[in-house]
Amino acid sequence: MKFIIAVVVLTLSIDASAAVSKWIPFDSEGGHISIPVTVNGVETRALLESGAAGNGISERFLSEYEFEYEHGRQVIVSGIAGKRKVALINGLEIGIFGAEFEINQMMPVHLQNADVLIGLGFFNNFILQIDYPNSQLRIITHDSLKLRKLANVRMKKAAGSPQPIVKVDMNGEASLWLTLDTGNNTGILIPRRSATRFDWLAKYGTTEALLAGVTKSTGVERFNLPELTLGPIVLENVIVIVPAEGERTNVGKDVRAKLGTRLKETSSDGILGYDVLKHFIVTIDYKHSFLHLGVPAESE
Repeated sequence: MKFIIAVVVLTLSIDASAAVSKWIPFDSEGGHISIPVTVNGVETRALLESGAAGNGISERFLSEYEFEYEHGRQVIVSGIAGKRKVALINGLEIGIFGAEFEINQMMPVHLQNADVLIGLGFFNNFILQIDYPNSQLRIITHDSLKLRKLANVRMKKAAGSPQPIVKVDMNGEASLWLTLDTGNNTGILIPRRSATRFDWLAKYGTTEALLAGVTKSTGVERFNLPELTLGPIVLENVIVIVPAEGERTNVGKDVRAKLGTRLKETSSDGILGYDVLKHFIVTIDYKHSFLHLGVPAESE
C-alpha cells in the first residue's frame, strides 16, 4: 500500500507535567494489538479492540484457572459472522498500564493468542495513542490533551452504538462511514452490496479468503481499491474485503429503523482496520469523538 500525505503533523504537543502513562510495547502479529496484562495476578495478554463496545475474557482461560468471580446478566455477543447469548463475568482484577482495575461485565468470548479483550468500556476514560510504526502505545488523561483542535479525521459515534465511525472517500465514487476497529486485522471491510454497486469486484478482480471472528469464521473475497482518502491522507492500492456470495454477516447493517434512532444519525457502512491504521500514530478520544492521524518522518 502506498500513501500520499496532504497535511502531516508528526507529533502532538503534550504538557510534560500532564497525566500520561509510559509507552507500552505491543505485538501486532496477525494484525491485532496485543499487550501484556495480568488477570487476578496471572500473567497473560490482552487485545485492544475499539470495535468492541465492552470488555471480554477468554472462555478457555476461565476454565483453566479457578478464579473467584460472579456471573452477571445475560447479553447477546455480536461478531462479524454471528451472534450468541452469554452471561457476563464480574469481579476480575486486571493489571494494565501499571495499575490494577476491577473490571465487571466482561463478555466470555473466543480469542486467539490472548485471553483478555479490552474495548470501549475501558478506553472511554482516556485518550489512547497508538504508535503503530514503533509498536508502542500509551494513555493520556482528557485534561492533558485537547484533541478537538488537533483532530484531522472526521469521527463520531454510530447510530445506536458507542462505536466510533470515521468518514472515508473510496476511489472518488463512494463516501462511507466506517467503524474504526483496532481489533480488526483487515484493511477495509464493507458489505458485498456496496462493492457490487460500483462494479469493483468485476473491475479489480478478487481472491478468496477466510475471516475469523469472535463467534465463528466466514468466507470472504478481497480486492485492491486504487484509492482511499482518510482526512488529509490519500492511500493507494488499499485492500478491501467483502463477504463471499451467500455469506451473511453483521457488517454494514442499517440498524436505525430497529433501534428507533433519528434519521440524521449515521450507521456504520463497514469496518476500517489494521492494514490501514498500521502506517500511523493514531490518537483517539473515544469519549468526545476526536481522531488525529500522524505520520512518522521515515514514512514520508
